Amino acid sequence: MEEQLLERLNAAALALKIEKPFDGRTTLATNKRGKKWKRRDPEALQGMVWHQELGWGSIEAVAQYHTGPDSHLHAGGVESIAYTFAIRKNGQVVLCNDLDRAPWSQGYAGRKGDENAEFLSVMFEGFFQGTGVDDPSAGHPNDRQLLSGLILWRVCQDMWKWKAGDLYGHFLFGKPACPGDTLQTVVEAVRFNAPKKRKRSFSSVRQRQQGLKDCGFYVGTVDGLWGPGSRAALIAFQKKCGLAADGLWGPNTEAALLEKLEE
Repeated sequence: MEEQLLERLNAAALALKIEKPFDGRTTLATNKRGKKWKRRDPEALQGMVWHQELGWGSIEAVAQYHTGPDSHLHAGGVESIAYTFAIRKNGQVVLCNDLDRAPWSQGYAGRKGDENAEFLSVMFEGFFQGTGVDDPSAGHPNDRQLLSGLILWRVCQDMWKWKAGDLYGHFLFGKPACPGDTLQTVVEAVRFNAPKKRKRSFSSVRQRQQGLKDCGFYVGTVDGLWGPGSRAALIAFQKKCGLAADGLWGPNTEAALLEKLEE
């Protein structure tokens, strides 16, 4: 799969006359004695997360730091650079790890699942302006990096059949400054095109019965007739949610039911 991905990236680079991708898996620093990355199934990847370096070093320097004795990721260093891909200042896309490695890129955001195993991570070389960054040396990614980042996203999106909402920034996983204001704007623009979740309607009796049934409170037939069974189910739901148990369908009850159904 890595070779197929590199071939597609190379074809895109030739068409757009930008730097060819580089396979850094055998040249970037590694640490055989450090913590080993967990393995994952590349076929099951759910999306991509963008990061910034938060420094002015090279990809090679980041790899040396992550795998070295002073690494903040793990005492004695980690197996390899903690990203699947990186993008140089000249726009070159670098493959840093095999796709079946799950580097510790996103940390752990307290969400269900393992975001490090579920997403490809991409680091942009540079130190960029963003939330909480007050260093005057902070700048922005350049045009070549932005173009290469979007090419990498589109190639991977096509290979894995991801949707627009499957591109993330580290800011969505608990780190507000990463990947910085410019890349955050790009991520949000891409995600804006994701299909919007339609708000469930409860304008009819059938819809209300079905909502209560989906939550396990209504056990009768969804027939559109509001009788004692429907009212009892509604009162039970209201009590469970700490609402006024009056059997009346109001905005607070509807909001609570929507929230329950989205859990």
